[in-house]
Amino acid sequence: MIKDLDQSSLKPWIETSLSNETNILAAGYQGKTLLYSNNDQQLVIKIPHGRGFVKHLHTRMLRHEARAYQQLKGLDGIPDCYGLIDNQYLALEFIKGDPIRNKRPINNAKYFESLFKLIKQMHEMGVAHMDLKKKDNLLVTHHDKPCVLDFGAAIIRKKGFHPVNHFLYRLAVRFDYNAWVKHKYHNNMHNIESADKIYYQRTYIESMAAKIKRLFKL
Repeated sequence: MIKDLDQSSLKPWIETSLSNETNILAAGYQGKTLLYSNNDQQLVIKIPHGRGFVKHLHTRMLRHEARAYQQLKGLDGIPDCYGLIDNQYLALEFIKGDPIRNKRPINNAKYFESLFKLIKQMHEMGVAHMDLKKKDNLLVTHHDKPCVLDFGAAIIRKKGFHPVNHFLYRLAVRFDYNAWVKHKYHNNMHNIESADKIYYQRTYIESMAAKIKRLFKL
C-alpha cells in the first residue's frame, strides 16, 4: 500500500506520459487512464478529457469520484484512493483482475453473494454506484472476489433534509440491485430465483430504455 504520494515527481510523469502517449491503460470520452509502476507499487491515474468547460466538467466529476472513494475508504472490494494530484488527476490503487465482460466467475454463487454484500455495505456507507450495469465496472479478481470500479456517476447520500438528493439516492440503489440481478443471471431473467426477485424492480428509466432498444432491433 502506498501511504504517501510524491506529487512533485508524479505530476511531471503524468505530463510526460500524456505528451508521449505512453503508459495509457484505457481511454474514453471522459478522459484517459494511466498505469504508474514503480518497483512493486502500481497506481491507476485518471485524467480529465477536453479543454475549457468540458475539461472543467470532467475534472469536477473526478473530484466527485474522489469523494465517493474516500467515503468508502477501507471497504474490501473497493480500490484505495490516494486523492487528487494537482487537484485534477485522480490516483487509485491498481487492482489486478478481469472485467466481468471478459471473464465470468468460476464460482458464480460465491462471487455474486460477495458482490451483493459489497453493494449492501456501499449503501450502508451512503454511496450508490448508479452504473453497475456497465460490465467494465466489475472485476473478477483472485479467488473469484468482486471489485467495483468507477464511481464517477455515484450518488452520495447527504445528511439532513435533502429530498432531491435522497430521491436520486433511492433510485440509484434500485439501479445497483437491478444490475446485480442482471449480472448474476447473465440476462437469463426467466431463471431468477424467488429470493432474488425482490431485488429486481425496474425503474421507469430502465423500462423506457428497454422499449427503445427493442424498437431499434425491429
